[in-house]
Amino acid sequence: MEEKKNKRTTWNKALLIVSLAILGAMYLFQQFNFLGIFLTLGNSQVRPSPYFTFIFNKTLRFLINDGACFILIFSLFERKKFLKIAGVVFLIELLILLPIYFVMKYLWEGDSEISSPLLSQLHRLIINPTLMIMLIVAFYYQMYKNDSTKTGN
Repeated sequence: MEEKKNKRTTWNKALLIVSLAILGAMYLFQQFNFLGIFLTLGNSQVRPSPYFTFIFNKTLRFLINDGACFILIFSLFERKKFLKIAGVVFLIELLILLPIYFVMKYLWEGDSEISSPLLSQLHRLIINPTLMIMLIVAFYYQMYKNDSTKTGN
C-alpha cells in the first residue's frame, strides 16, 4: 500500500513539473507562430490571412495553457469533481468568452498584437490561464474550509 502511494506521489510530482514546464514555455513563446510552423512542416504554399493566423495561434495557445492547467489540477488534487468544474470553466471559456474576445478584438483593433487596456485584460483572462489559476486557489480554499469544519475550528 505504501509503495502504491509513493508511486502515485512520484507520478503527481512529475505531472506537476510537466504542467509548469508547459505553462512556462507558453509564456516564453507567447508570440510564437504555430500556424507558420504547421504550414512549413506540411510544405504548404498557402498564405493565410492575418486574422486567421491570429485566431489559430491564440486558440492553440489557449488550448495548450488550459490543458496544462488540467494536468496541474489533477496533480494537485486528484479529485474528479474538481476536474469536472475545471471542464465546465474550460467550455465556457472556449465556447463563449474566446469568441467574444475575437469579435471585440477585430471590431476594435484588427489583427494587431497590441491591445487596448480593456481587451488586454480580457486577453489575460482568457488566453492566459488566469481563470484556471483562480480555480486552483478556489479549490485550495474549499479544501481548507472543509478541513477546518471537520476539525471544529
